[in-house]
Amino acid sequence: MKRKYLHVAMFRAIDCLYDEMKTPPEVLSTFLSDANPYIWADHSTADPAIQADFDKFMDKQNIGDEVDAETAYNAVKNFLAEQNIQFAELLEDISLDEWKELCDIITEEEESRQ
Repeated sequence: MKRKYLHVAMFRAIDCLYDEMKTPPEVLSTFLSDANPYIWADHSTADPAIQADFDKFMDKQNIGDEVDAETAYNAVKNFLAEQNIQFAELLEDISLDEWKELCDIITEEEESRQ
């Protein structure tokens, strides 16, 4: 997967889990609102602060332009833990196979936009 799609994958995974919650916590609603890449100019950006934090974190994790699904999953989980431990725990509800499927879908969608 291309690193530039990781933010979209993170958002979509957490957003799906959010939709399944009966009473999602307010902090999660706020994070998703700020991190939503679909309300910005292009699909690879979000709130500049969230995007910058995400990019810096990925740099610290030595995530290059291309990343395998398992490494991406762990890096995103670590980023979410840095934001709020509950967010990382949520991601554990998505199996690695489901994550890989999501990454494939997002890659296909994003590359078709270009």
